[in-house]
Amino acid sequence: MATAEVALVERAQAGEAVAFEAIFSQYEGPIYNYILRLIGNSEDAYDLTQDTFVKAYRGLSKTKPDLNLSAWLYCIATNTCRDELRRRKIIKWHPWDDVIDMLYARKESSDNPEKETLQKEMQEIVQRVLDKLPYRYRTCLILREFEGLSCQQIAKVLGTSRSAVKSLLFRAREEFRTTYRAIEAESI
Repeated sequence: MATAEVALVERAQAGEAVAFEAIFSQYEGPIYNYILRLIGNSEDAYDLTQDTFVKAYRGLSKTKPDLNLSAWLYCIATNTCRDELRRRKIIKWHPWDDVIDMLYARKESSDNPEKETLQKEMQEIVQRVLDKLPYRYRTCLILREFEGLSCQQIAKVLGTSRSAVKSLLFRAREEFRTTYRAIEAESI
């Protein structure tokens, strides 16, 4: 981890509010987006993002200053979402697109209504596929494909080994592809 980040964590651990605000400012957007993809509702994602940072603030004093801050925050966010989903006993997930281009196409406005319609249909299919995937597969795919975490970082978030994450990703992608093709074939 960068020396500046270690110093920032140390300052936050010492109770310096400005330091924790800097951590919050840096990670609020990525954590919110991650939670939004897991939960699928912007209001709930906002609340769970706040809960994540409250938990981080309370737990920061118990951590080592040289911790991988990003992985630690994603771990807290994952656990916060898991707890909320268990509490509700429902699971809603936003799309993980099999085609990475779809991630970026969604962010850009299109003047082509046909293209937008096709993208929306594909996103709906992807949503249905994700609804069928086991929790760990979904989490692993979202952390890797949307959030860009390394296998090592995902391992820390999920509390498992790097090789287990690689295996999970392989199985998750295989199951995603199989289910995607089956649902896509039904739609035709």
